[in-house]
Amino acid sequence: MKRINLSVFSFLLILMCVLPEVNAQNVKDFKIKMLGPANLNFRKSPKRIVISDFQVNFQTALQLEDKKKGGKLWRGGIKGDAKASLTLVLDGLNMDQLQQLTDKLFEQYKADLASNGFEIVPIEELWNHSTYQKNREKRWDLRSGQGGEKGDEFGAIVMRPTGQKFIVNKQSMENKKTGPLKIANYEEQVEMKVSNQKTDFIFNKVVLNVLAFDNALSETTRALNRHAGYAQVKAETDFKIDSKSYNKFNIGMMVSNRGVEVEGVLEKQKFDASQGADVDRRGMDAGVFHVWRVEDKEDINVSVVKCNPETYKKGAELAITSFLDATIEKLVDKAN
Repeated sequence: MKRINLSVFSFLLILMCVLPEVNAQNVKDFKIKMLGPANLNFRKSPKRIVISDFQVNFQTALQLEDKKKGGKLWRGGIKGDAKASLTLVLDGLNMDQLQQLTDKLFEQYKADLASNGFEIVPIEELWNHSTYQKNREKRWDLRSGQGGEKGDEFGAIVMRPTGQKFIVNKQSMENKKTGPLKIANYEEQVEMKVSNQKTDFIFNKVVLNVLAFDNALSETTRALNRHAGYAQVKAETDFKIDSKSYNKFNIGMMVSNRGVEVEGVLEKQKFDASQGADVDRRGMDAGVFHVWRVEDKEDINVSVVKCNPETYKKGAELAITSFLDATIEKLVDKAN
């Protein structure tokens, strides 16, 4: 009887089984919460939805900075400024692919709403609403996605679908008193007015933030570091839809308090920049004067993080789809 050596074959078989698991993408458990009145529901609302905006903000870079101002010491002496800065850049993303992904996600979102009995209302019904008439030419624009646009945060790229128009606030900076916060507050006020008025549709707005990096240092630790004359910033790779993402239906804002995290998209990495202050406690006599000498010090860390565009795209699709599906499920529950 022939004896077959299975060691090599067995190893290859095990390897084939294990490798897919190494690159597997898994969504961590999350819950959707609807912010608003406790008794808020859509049972008396018409099953017609107008999507005012659908934006996906992709984080392509992160910049953190901490600075401790120097000066006189309580028990004598002097210390210099301490500064730490950290810049992370995600390399490998393809803007065309991100636009295609955004278009795909939007079509899926509309199809899921329709499959649950909701009619998608043309944007013109909202555009012609009285609330948007005041100074409309100066404040609002009706347009579809135009590729990647610069977001409010450093490294943020804003994508909107190309197949449908949306109401976009014109962020004109000609007025020096106008800033992102003021624009956002005005936009929210207008949306609140529309939602509170009796309409034959449900106002809907989707904002999704896809993060690759996260601040890994708490404000408490930062405060303690500054008290000790120490500047420090920390960050880590953490692929997720963050907690600031939302799906708004009228005045009900659906969010996930911890965000939606996906494993297996980016390699886990940690980054750090830290700098202690230069201190001179004794000084030096210079005749009539006593002289202290210190230097301002800074630690700068700039790192590039490589990503596989296909892996990233699949992870983003998985995270966003999971989030949107959960919000639609919550909507259906509140509407029936």
